[in-house]
Amino acid sequence: MIKIFTILALVFSFAPNVFANNLEEDDIVLKAMKSEMLRTMNKLRLDDLKKPYFVSYYVVDSTSYYISASFGDIKNENFSVNRYGKADIRIGAKTFDNSHYIGSNFSDYGPFSGSLPIENDYDSIRRALWLLSDGAYKDSLQKYSQKDSYRQKRNIKEIYGDMTDEKVQTYIEMPKKPESFDFKDYCGKIKELSNLFRKYPDLKSSDISFSRSLSAKRFINSEGSFYKTHSREVVISVSLKTQNKDGYTVLGNKGFIYEKPSDIDFSGLRKDIEKMAKDYSIAAFPENIDFYVGPAIFEGEAASEFFNQLFVKNISFAPAPWAEQDNYLKYYYEIPKLTDKIGMRIFPPFISAYDNPLEEEYQGAFLTGNYKIDGEGISPEKLELVKKGKLRNIYLSGTPYKEFKKSNGHARMSSDSFPSAGAGNVFITSKKKVPYDKLKKKLIQMGNELELDYVVIIKTIESSKSSQKYLGNPVLTYKLDLKTKTELPLNIVEFEGITLRALRDIVLTSDKSEVYNFFQNGPYAYSGGAYSTSIISPSAVLVGEIELKKTDKKPDKLPYLEHPFFGK
Repeated sequence: MIKIFTILALVFSFAPNVFANNLEEDDIVLKAMKSEMLRTMNKLRLDDLKKPYFVSYYVVDSTSYYISASFGDIKNENFSVNRYGKADIRIGAKTFDNSHYIGSNFSDYGPFSGSLPIENDYDSIRRALWLLSDGAYKDSLQKYSQKDSYRQKRNIKEIYGDMTDEKVQTYIEMPKKPESFDFKDYCGKIKELSNLFRKYPDLKSSDISFSRSLSAKRFINSEGSFYKTHSREVVISVSLKTQNKDGYTVLGNKGFIYEKPSDIDFSGLRKDIEKMAKDYSIAAFPENIDFYVGPAIFEGEAASEFFNQLFVKNISFAPAPWAEQDNYLKYYYEIPKLTDKIGMRIFPPFISAYDNPLEEEYQGAFLTGNYKIDGEGISPEKLELVKKGKLRNIYLSGTPYKEFKKSNGHARMSSDSFPSAGAGNVFITSKKKVPYDKLKKKLIQMGNELELDYVVIIKTIESSKSSQKYLGNPVLTYKLDLKTKTELPLNIVEFEGITLRALRDIVLTSDKSEVYNFFQNGPYAYSGGAYSTSIISPSAVLVGEIELKKTDKKPDKLPYLEHPFFGK
């Protein structure tokens, strides 16, 4: 136990609000980062080749507890302490440098990062940073030469630059005192929750995991900016799998994110997990359809992902990097599709949106997308994204994008990814909203006017999608019979021809909003990382027209024997 407390003291050390000798003495890691950065800037040069014009280091200390359980049994218990760092070294100039160039090897594109010593030994940390810097510098020289050749070969004249001019900013955050935590007690709680699935024989598998992380993040760059921030998160993840009567596998995943263990309402969590188990059990006996064209309600997580995938992601991640095989870039980078539509209508006039990462909660609910300074050391402010249906702004980082020459404080990143422009806390508001029962009545009315036999309600969609699609396919979809008013689960279906037009086809929303906390994947297929994000949006959205079709996938064979616990 003494060792654990010692490590926690290392992770949660903090420094005064001045980057001077006092700070260096109080934080050995920052002192090592500054010393090695100055040496790299002043002395790193290979023969007569270019020397760095910009250097930054990012170091994350993390303490993690992890528990996983399945069907009432603990599968894994783990406690770990890690320190991870990365180096960014630029050669050239802000107008044109080695960054944002993939070359021909998509899988090899990523920052120079690696593990650092967890003890606060000045010399050991400097040595680790030196090795990262050496690798990053060699890679920068190679990438610069390749990128310059690419520019000349393609005769690219329109160049917007690779780094914005930003004012120097400093930010030191005092950590919140960590709660006392009984690891064995939470092992028992997670084991008990996983035991709930013993009542559901139609679930093929079920897993619950619990992770608690405490992190300290340090950043410093050669222009004088630096920060040290702290974060804490608790994530309970539920994964279910069922195979329906036709052999199709249905996967369910849900994450519950909290700031600290005491925020968990285990009674409410139990109800949510039970509901999820029932929903996926019912999905084992679906109705079949071949095709559907008509109105639909997206509700719950499906509504949040509808906004995330069609709107949020399409105003993030700009600009896209250059790639030697640029026709393949769409398969490896999530290219946004709305960033050139500022001033144009993308929603109906009754929808507006803004992002405010400075907010820490909404109606008592924790917002995991909150931050006070972004990954590149730039302070964010409330950002108006959409006003009366028209796009006003997009997310910007320290990389220029066309006419935008300044960041708006939305560089998001992890320890193994490059920074990219992304969301914090997205608030989506509606002026055309009604209680859910009236929303449902409107759906039924629209179905009757179109002389349909049924309409659909989509409750879960895939959080990831192929590069050829705009929206992940439905997972839990229900047909609402217009005569009997009964809801029955549909077999596996896919969206057909859905585009950004769906945003403008919103007819009405519910009058209640809900918080969707999740980890947004970055744009890169191999080194995207993930960062905490929150979407606060209407809990249900009525869309005027969607198309669904029977899946083209082939079903798997059903198991020859029953689940051993339920088999006779």
